Formats: sequence, C-alpha cells, structure tokens
Amino acid sequence: MLNQNPEYQSCIQSSEKVSWRLDDVLPKDTVLDFSQRFLSDTLTGAEAIPFLNAEERLMLNHIRSNSYAHLFLFLEEYAVALAAQRASLELHGNATHMRALLRFTEEELKHQQLFARFTGAFARGFKVVPALLDNHVEVARAIMAKSNLGVLIFNLHLELMTQQHYLETVRGNKAEKLDPLFCNLLKHHWLEEAQHTRLDFLEAQKILAREPDTLDEALREYAELLQALRGTLNAQLALDLQTLEKVVGRTFTPEEQKHLAESQERSYVWGFIGMGMKAPLFLSRLRALSPMAEQRVLELAPTYYCD
Repeated sequence: MLNQNPEYQSCIQSSEKVSWRLDDVLPKDTVLDFSQRFLSDTLTGAEAIPFLNAEERLMLNHIRSNSYAHLFLFLEEYAVALAAQRASLELHGNATHMRALLRFTEEELKHQQLFARFTGAFARGFKVVPALLDNHVEVARAIMAKSNLGVLIFNLHLELMTQQHYLETVRGNKAEKLDPLFCNLLKHHWLEEAQHTRLDFLEAQKILAREPDTLDEALREYAELLQALRGTLNAQLALDLQTLEKVVGRTFTPEEQKHLAESQERSYVWGFIGMGMKAPLFLSRLRALSPMAEQRVLELAPTYYCD
C-alpha cells in the first residue's frame, strides 16, 4: 500500500506558501498596454510572417496571446471536473488527500477567472472584439468520458507544458521585452500549476497501484486526447485568422492565407503539444510510472515535432 500522505501534505504546504489573490494579480479594471508583445515569438511565430508589417505582427502577437489565455480558461473546464472528481473519491476517506485535491480544484477555478479577466480586458482595449471558441463545456465532457488515468496523463502533459513555456520563454527573457503584466500573470499561474503536476502524478500512482493493467488503455486515450487537442487548436486558429483580417483591414491572398494557416498551425501544435511531449519533467514522471509509458510517448512524439 502506498504511503503518499507526506507528499500530499507537502503539496498543501507549497500551495499555501505560493497562494495569491486574483485582485492582486489582475484587478478588475486593468487596462492592457498594447504597445508591447505579450507572448514570446517562440510561442506565436508572428515575426516570421514575411508579408506582415511590424504593426501587423504585433497585432498577431496580441491575438495569439489572447487566444493562449482563453485556451487555458477553456481547457481548465475539464481540469476543474477532474480535480473535483478525484477529491470526491476521498470523501470519508483520506482527509489529507481530499484537502490537497480540493485546493487543486479551487485554484483551477481561480485560474479560469484570471484568464477570463484578461480576455475581458483584451476585448475592451483591442481594436476589434476577437473571436474565441465557446464550446468548453462540451469539450470538457468529452475529455472526462475517458478514464481518470488517461485524463491525468493528458493533464500532466498540459500542466508541465505551461511550466515549460514559463521557464523557457518568460522567466529571465529580457531580450524580447515582453509586457510585464502578462509575464506576471503567467508567473502566478505557473506557481500554482507546479503543485498540480505533483498531484496528477500522485493520483496516477494511486490508480496504477490498484489497477496496474489500465496503463496501456490510458496511454491510448492520451494519444486520442492529443489528436482532439490538435483539432481544438485548429478551430481557434481559424478564428484567430478571421480576427487578424478584421483588425488589419484587408483580405489576405490565397497564398498568404495558406502561409498563415500552415505556419500558425505549426506554432500552435509545437507550443501546446510538442513542447509538452519533450518536457524533461513530463518524461521523467512517465518513466517513474512505467518505462513503457515514456517509450510510448517518445514513439508518438515525432507526429507533433521534429528535432
């Protein structure tokens, strides 16, 4: 029998240490500074579009940054359901585990409110109201139809992906002079997600200790969820390009549309899928669950990125 109580207690203590208030990170009346880039070009790919001028590239960066925030709000709909479901399994059971998972649930709800505030401020200040996906409940229900283990592995991927984004493109990135407010928002999101990745791993261990034969199916579900995520990213990309044409005030040629769609899809897939699959901590967590899990992901990875 696993004795995970010290790890769950450590998650609670770390969560309490880094906890922050929504109003301190992003007050309701926040006005965004659209003179600066919000996200690194590593994640938006805007600077490589040859037929956009400097102002248009900046607007594409802003559109992609807003969609980035919205996609976290969108995807955390299922993360709230997952954390709440795992917590409910500890009702009348392990109080320490339940408390840690309830903090996980509350923090994911706070993150949704944080990103909703940002997209609200963006819509108020940008030249046009951007188009954003609105089928988050439907997508969350489809994800939650998978096994808890499959969803936990998928969630571990996404949460370690966000950490990789922050560590590689925000923290210490002085060269691009990114907007300090957006960097601070991502920092506080990262601080709490670090505890969530630990809980995902602990919950996955718990399932595997009880049902070791479920890993193969869970990995198959993880692969299916990545494909579904790619579809969601492409759906948001189509809306991004509509918003871009509207804000620049011109219609792109068929060749330009093709270039934009292909290059921006590569950027989206690399940022949300490829970077997650190559994250060292994700691979080490999989290895700790089972060397077979790491190997399966390494075999799947070339579908989403090329070294």
